[in-house]
Amino acid sequence: MKKQIVALWIILLVPMFLFAQREYIRWNIFDINKVRTKFSNANQLCNGNFQNTLYAMPPAFEYPAGSGINYGTDVAFIVGGYQEDCGGDNPDNLPCVDAGMTEGPADYWDPEHYDPYEELVDGSDRAAMSDDPGSWPQGGFPDYIPNYYYKSLQDYENRKKTVEPGIDPIPLLKDSTGWPGAGPHGERIADQESFSACYAIDHLAEVPPERWLTIQTINRGMAWAGKYYEDFIVWEFIARNIGHTPITRTYFAVWSDFSFIASFNPPNPWGDDGDVCYYDRDRQFAYGWDIDGVETSPTGGTLNASQIAWAGTVVLKTPKGDDGKELGITGYDAVSNWNAQTTNIGNGARKVEFYRYNLVNADDPRDTDGDGIDDTFDGKPYFEDNTEPTQIMSSGPFTLEPGEMDTMIIATVFGTSKLDLFKNVDQVIQLYKDHWHVIAPPPTPKVTAIAGDQQVELIWDRGAEQDSMFEGYRIYKSVDGGVTWGQPIKDIYGDVIAFKPLAMYDLEDGITGVNPLVPGFNLGFDTGLEPLRKVINGDTVNYFVDHQVNNGYHYRYAVTSYTKGGKAKPPIENSIATDPSIPNDNTVEVVPHAPLAKHSLDSVQVVPNPYIASAAWESKLGERRLDFTGLPAQCEIRIYNSAGELVRTLNHVNGQSSESWDLLSQQGQEVAPGLYFYHIKSGIGTKVGKLVIIY
Repeated sequence: MKKQIVALWIILLVPMFLFAQREYIRWNIFDINKVRTKFSNANQLCNGNFQNTLYAMPPAFEYPAGSGINYGTDVAFIVGGYQEDCGGDNPDNLPCVDAGMTEGPADYWDPEHYDPYEELVDGSDRAAMSDDPGSWPQGGFPDYIPNYYYKSLQDYENRKKTVEPGIDPIPLLKDSTGWPGAGPHGERIADQESFSACYAIDHLAEVPPERWLTIQTINRGMAWAGKYYEDFIVWEFIARNIGHTPITRTYFAVWSDFSFIASFNPPNPWGDDGDVCYYDRDRQFAYGWDIDGVETSPTGGTLNASQIAWAGTVVLKTPKGDDGKELGITGYDAVSNWNAQTTNIGNGARKVEFYRYNLVNADDPRDTDGDGIDDTFDGKPYFEDNTEPTQIMSSGPFTLEPGEMDTMIIATVFGTSKLDLFKNVDQVIQLYKDHWHVIAPPPTPKVTAIAGDQQVELIWDRGAEQDSMFEGYRIYKSVDGGVTWGQPIKDIYGDVIAFKPLAMYDLEDGITGVNPLVPGFNLGFDTGLEPLRKVINGDTVNYFVDHQVNNGYHYRYAVTSYTKGGKAKPPIENSIATDPSIPNDNTVEVVPHAPLAKHSLDSVQVVPNPYIASAAWESKLGERRLDFTGLPAQCEIRIYNSAGELVRTLNHVNGQSSESWDLLSQQGQEVAPGLYFYHIKSGIGTKVGKLVIIY
């Protein structure tokens, strides 16, 4: 068995070395809301655990952002169809399937199906994103999307481009900054957008000869930071026939593989068992969860059912049929990645089988009525122990004439429970129906923090109060690095739907109590804003002090503003920023500290003591840290184990009253649990004490 596993990894790794040679594939990260994922400019929305730690691309749909918990093994777009004069060589007129996923290079879906146009990369080392100008082409985005492709691999090697007569390039509309926005006139419509364009090509065929469709693809991602939009990312996929012959019996599809959860490390790189798939026909929504409710945590230990998110892919727009109407989802296939490949119940590990069994979904015994939709809906899940179920939603068949294009729009959606997931799905569906018109919260407060002795001062601007719909501020506090933000507020099913703020202040306008449109959302108590006011350097700002803190502990704070709402409009609140190191947002991380010791070391403390692994003071999952507080500006700290052996020496020279220890030895190894002694030597005296570490 071990030999088989080693052999499989060799098979997987060989094509990946070829993948590493690709010239224009780039990656970047969506990180503006609660969903973080690294995506490629070659139609791959995540690359999770299948390629082991060396080739995985974390974050792969990390949710919530900053938790270190990833769910995406692979999500990608697919086009399949028949073309008489396709790229490569196709003497038997077999179907072509071009896919963006890298679900295992031993199968046909190697990472060689799309090449980004070099003109849209032009010296950049990462995929282009709207809020990252350094990722844009060095010469700026061109005025047109290129319209060439390669007829053969020899043409590709010689850079002999083919442009068909009558196939004009598509104008690339841009906003005033030069970004090709997702709006109808090139304007940005989301808080964070991506843009890429590719041509199809098959560098590594599973069985020669190689063949590919003469298509170009355009892919956009869109994410918003608003409270109602923080649990999903929208992706638009366009494919255009730039060849000179029609593409018939065409299908667009999305491959969704969410491991619950994705593991990037041995001993279980394939994910745990118990994954379950569902399909909601009305919403065109493929989703899943871990039915066992227990998973291995990436930081050690286990996660229970309340800590494992639900996730899925909803299709918002599909291609049009010959009658000009949207086809909708015509095929839904739930398969096991490793079970009965190349059969009607498997994953079609070669183009012909994939087209027939996964895009058309023909002869699948799980499709009992023969309508192309597997019977995995209405509470009937599909799952198999020790496998990793994948869901494929397809739309077709239709014809793409030369020069024609069509579109598929999806959203990758997450939730803390099934109820929360469906609420978020319905919100993104409504956002699509509203033509991406978002309900905007007031401006996000710009927060700074000042750490003191047993206190933290928060200061923020008054810009949000200029919004005509502004109602108040909420102040949140996290002791676990932003995973939770206070006392949870639960619905009738026991699911967490919000957190109770540390404090809140609102206008004296009679708008109070819980809003009926948003369960658990309290509009305030008519406190007024005067308790927040303070004049600093001649400017009137908002000011709040938290005295319920301990020196040496790491805390995160977030200040949000929210609207009044109305009879038909729910109130909306700023999202909490996920990275406290970024200046001028609404989230900060701070460590209160005692004043510098000047005459003795009597006030020195170790916090926490005892240290308990993964407890609240660890600001990031997997972090190991305790702090010595009440120190002088400079001193030497020696740490010994119970046998009297020196474990670590810390030279405290930062001029502050605290020093952190990462629980590593002098050799960089994690120390064992047990009793330890410390000896502090300074110009004002010495101190000896004990500390306890518990894992």
